[in-house]
Amino acid sequence: MVDQVCLDCGMSVAEMVQHCPKCDNDLSAQHDGSTITVDIAHKGESISEALRLMQSEVDLARKGVAMCIRLVVGSGLIREEVMLALRNLKYRGEIKGFNLEPKNAGAILINLK
Repeated sequence: MVDQVCLDCGMSVAEMVQHCPKCDNDLSAQHDGSTITVDIAHKGESISEALRLMQSEVDLARKGVAMCIRLVVGSGLIREEVMLALRNLKYRGEIKGFNLEPKNAGAILINLK
């Protein structure tokens, strides 16, 4: 079983634990302020491949301590489909929100925590 570490007190706890048993902090809300950048549109990906990449990156990042993901999606159909998928993820509560990056409409910033 993979362990996670509470960023407030440093205690190692099992991955499935939601609150730190030592300091009672919500582990799923902890972040280090970092942003992960992933390009899902410039290596010949189809729309379905790009959506699969996006979902796997979001799932992986939610388990970590990053606060945001910056998805490089280009300005075409992949961006439009990713925006629709992100609306669904926000509705389901899997992400906090998302916006097009200021001054770069080919990238989307996703707020995880």
